[in-house]
Amino acid sequence: MSSPIVEKQKSSQDTPSQKFEGHTDSVYGALHLPGGQRMVTCSEDGSLRVWNVKSGMQIGDDWRDGESGVYTIALSPDGKKVASGGEDGAVRLWDIDTGKVIAKWIGHTKSVWSVCWSQDGQRVLSGSNDGTVREWDVKNRETILAPVETGHTEVFAAVYSPDTTMFATGGYNGSFNPGYDKSPVKIWDAKTGELVATLKGHTHSVLCLAWTTDGKILMSGSNDHSIRTWDTASWKQIRAVLDAHINGVFAIAISPNGRILASTSFDNTAQLWNLDNNQPIGSFLLHADSVFSVSFSADGKLLVTSCNDDNAYTWNVCMIAKETGLDDLLLDNSVLAANATRRPVQPIKVSHQVPRGFFDGDLRSPNRAHSSARRAPRDSPSRTRLFHWVRNLLSGRQSSVPTELRKHRSVVVDVPYAKGKRRNASAREKGRPIPKKAVASSSRPPNSNVTPQSSSAAQTQPSSQPQHAISTSSTTPAVVPTTASSTNPHVTIKNAGHWTRFWLFICCASTEYNDGLH
Repeated sequence: MSSPIVEKQKSSQDTPSQKFEGHTDSVYGALHLPGGQRMVTCSEDGSLRVWNVKSGMQIGDDWRDGESGVYTIALSPDGKKVASGGEDGAVRLWDIDTGKVIAKWIGHTKSVWSVCWSQDGQRVLSGSNDGTVREWDVKNRETILAPVETGHTEVFAAVYSPDTTMFATGGYNGSFNPGYDKSPVKIWDAKTGELVATLKGHTHSVLCLAWTTDGKILMSGSNDHSIRTWDTASWKQIRAVLDAHINGVFAIAISPNGRILASTSFDNTAQLWNLDNNQPIGSFLLHADSVFSVSFSADGKLLVTSCNDDNAYTWNVCMIAKETGLDDLLLDNSVLAANATRRPVQPIKVSHQVPRGFFDGDLRSPNRAHSSARRAPRDSPSRTRLFHWVRNLLSGRQSSVPTELRKHRSVVVDVPYAKGKRRNASAREKGRPIPKKAVASSSRPPNSNVTPQSSSAAQTQPSSQPQHAISTSSTTPAVVPTTASSTNPHVTIKNAGHWTRFWLFICCASTEYNDGLH
């Protein structure tokens, strides 16, 4: 009879991308190698093994140096070496190309559960069940500092800060031994080995630690089932406690872009977390037994976990994010910030309301792609015909409005009378109902602060003049239309003087509806 966990793994989100079988005992560590095509694992069976990520098949022979179990591994910054620690208390360096030990450091008296590289690749930090932390010089193959007595009964996690000026330790807090310090997280000066801060909040042993790449946040996972977040400027706890697991949190890892956290637990699960809101992403990733390690690929799209069932697994982070509607978590914050600050060019609002697509036509660049929803109506006059009419009007060869322009009732062209020939509006004009101006849609957000000069100059005219007349400044005489056209009472042309040229320029140069032309 199959277990409920195995049945659950048949669902799409909880099915691993690949399973890596071959170890004969618990797999305690797994990480991706450069290039994204290979991964390496370590096991209680005393071996390290390299695998093809896509096929799940082992590559080459086992890496071995004795029969002691290997509990932890870490990849060097240059991607050429792997550091390991294990049951015999030794720290080893392995050459990835040969699979052979190139250095072996002896000093710890009990098992080593944590190893970490400095950012420059010159040092390796190790934490042991003997309660100490040691720093090793990679080049000289010797201890840099005297062993740091941490006060932890056992050190389960020891990690450098990104700038390597500090390191954090987590371990057994002595709950059952009153003679030991009960602070499960401590911060140390990496140069002097002096204690910098103690972080109190967890109620049981801290089994794992992880810094964000900018060094501003430290995260810790504990046997009290919780994950806590610490501000490294004040060393105060921030954010909510992540407590979805129902058993101790054994390992945590932060994605390369800093937006996703992965955790594993003795409750036989791994879990992804959205660090933007501290909420779980989807459901648990179920395993057959306790899950001991977790690691992201370099691009953050693949997760690898190792399990007490002697196997390792990869999980498709992209698929999980997509199924939960959180694809954007795979993007860098810098990309999101750039998208948020990139605003579309805002059209300038002018006093003349021109129908959408009015200036579409032969003069549009053929290389400009535009949405069919923004194209001009079929009966709109083309920009070419408009310019031909303007040219003829200004040259004196035409004085009337073309029929195709008369049909567009939202076009208002007001022309002043010649100097000395101003007259009052006729009784017919006074008695005519004032039509509402056509209001064209705009892509500008509400309450936009962009106000052009020509629009700000518009003023309400005295009652003796038509209310749709437009003034360009306080010193400019009021503009009064001539007798309205029987076809379109809003379009009136007489004597193409300088005011005609001005208003035609305003009308034709408007960017209100340029349909994306810049």
